[in-house]
Order: sequence, then structure tokens, then C-alpha cells
Amino acid sequence: MSWSKNTAARLGFAIVPLLVAASCSNGSSPYEDPRSVVAPEEVPETKRIRRLTADQFFASLSVATGQRWDDQEEFAATLGRPDFAEVTVEGREMSVGFAKLAGDAARQTCRRAVEEDRNTASPAERVILREIDDVDQLDPFDPNVGANLRYLSLRFLGVHAVDDADRRLQPWFSVLRDGLEATDEARFGEAEDRWIAVCTGLALHPDFLTY
Repeated sequence: MSWSKNTAARLGFAIVPLLVAASCSNGSSPYEDPRSVVAPEEVPETKRIRRLTADQFFASLSVATGQRWDDQEEFAATLGRPDFAEVTVEGREMSVGFAKLAGDAARQTCRRAVEEDRNTASPAERVILREIDDVDQLDPFDPNVGANLRYLSLRFLGVHAVDDADRRLQPWFSVLRDGLEATDEARFGEAEDRWIAVCTGLALHPDFLTY
């Protein structure tokens, strides 16, 4: 019995290298790295990241900021909306023109939203500054800044951050506070523009513009 077990074991060790060699001799690799680079044209259409269409962008921006871009109809065709006379395919290219116009739209709507929020007494009726108690001073070091950034992150990007230490919030904290001190009076003069910059940055974030 002992001899037969030893023989079977030796045969097993001998067969394994033969199987590996046979696999290699057939020209097939025993392991394919799933992280290998795939050419863009090889990615299935259903799995490709797409930017929002013109109308999707307008609707998303309106919902996120509560404001409508004044020039959206004028530039809708430039942003890819087909006229079905000469152009029948929806344009979805991430171009310099799209980036420029999206930036114009985000800056205008965000500025209006922040200015309107500063004139709205009830926090529940505000769109951008919903968690900030004192919108007159708009202190970048207000204790509720983190709560407001978490709210905006969820509103614009669908990202649920549970605390201020979340690394995804740190760039927005930087926009609000870089170069300022909590005791510096100058922080109040820049606060509105900095909140507008946060709103604009979120509206131009890839997670907002693509799906």
C-alpha cells in the first residue's frame, strides 16, 4: 500500500509539468492579465464612458444649481444637439469647445445660485449653501462647511461622504481655505467667489459630465 501511494505521488508530480508544457506548446498563455491595456475602439459600445448630451447637461445643471443658463439654446448645436436637417447624430465628443461652453454655463449658473442663496433666509430653500447658517459673512471656516461640502458632493456627483476627513472632499476644502487664516478678516471678502468656484468645479467634474 505504501509503495502504491508513493508511486501515485511521483506520477502526479511528473504529469503536472507535462500539462503545463502542453498548454504552452499550443501557443496559449496560462494567464491573461485583466489589467492589460485595451484600445478604445475595442471597448464595447455599451461599456464606453460617454459625456452628457447637450440637453442632459442643461437639465443636470438646472437641477444641481437651480438655475438655467441664458445661452443654452444659442449654443445647443455647438454642444452636440442635432438639428435633424444637416446633423442627425447627437454629438458626444469631449472637445475644447464643449469644455469652454460648459465652463461658461457652470460659472453663470453657480454665481446666480450662490448670490440667490445669500438672499434666502431659510436654509431648506437654498440650493448651494444649504448647511451654512450665516450666509451674510459666509465664513470659509464655519463649523458647517464640511457638512455643506458633503451635501454638495452628493448633490452633484452622487458621492456620499460620511465625514470631513474623506479624501474626496479635500480639494474643495482647499478651494475654500487655501491662503487664508481662520482669524484673517480678508476671508470674508473672498468667501462668495470661493463658494462659486466650488460649485463650478463640481459642475465641471468628470463624474458630473459623464456616465
